[in-house]
Amino acid sequence: MHDKDNELKLKNDLYNAKVIYQWEAIGRNFGHTLRWIVSIGVPFFGYSLLMLLIQDMAAVPVLFFIGLIMTFVIRYLFLADEHICFYLTKKGIHFTTEQIIPEMAYKVMRGFAWFGVAVSFFAVTIIGPMAFVGAGACALLSFKMTGFESKISKSYILFSDEYTLFDIRKEDTFAIISHPYDLYASYEWLFYFPNDREEIKKHLLSVFRKSRYVEINHPKEIDNYGPFEPSEIVKS
Repeated sequence: MHDKDNELKLKNDLYNAKVIYQWEAIGRNFGHTLRWIVSIGVPFFGYSLLMLLIQDMAAVPVLFFIGLIMTFVIRYLFLADEHICFYLTKKGIHFTTEQIIPEMAYKVMRGFAWFGVAVSFFAVTIIGPMAFVGAGACALLSFKMTGFESKISKSYILFSDEYTLFDIRKEDTFAIISHPYDLYASYEWLFYFPNDREEIKKHLLSVFRKSRYVEINHPKEIDNYGPFEPSEIVKS
């Protein structure tokens, strides 16, 4: 197991190492249907409760419009697909993640955000102090959304000596679990496109000193193969 005090040095070595292989993939937080259920359910559940408190039908159009905006914000900003670029080296994998959202969508959402601020304050003047429960929260969130823009995040996986490479077929992902299991040497979401699967598998297994390969259908099956202790297995 790596000494975690030495992680910064290992990280620098990783980013300076030669890239052996690289691939791109699409990462998904949840299934398509589930994302829409969450996006529709969260805002309208909140504003339905607010309507029970206010009991004023004049507030329905305002709250419906705010809820509609929040539905698209949650779906296309918070639950968007992600474009991931993986870079494989002998020291580990570093990768970048960016949400798949056209720049025009950001401009539209920033415009909606400013409009949401205005609608929220307008709701306060019509409904009264009770509107602060929902409209105040919406205004605060809208203020934050006015600065939305595309951002690329960076992360990395540091390699240890021995791994089990799990191919999670129904998820189109690889999971690499180190022996022994380590916080920064194991990772369960290496996405791939099906056509790239064999090539990625070949390169991953080639950089591990000791490894075994297992096909599974669901991430929960990984627990059936633990504990992940060091062994004398030979690289496959």
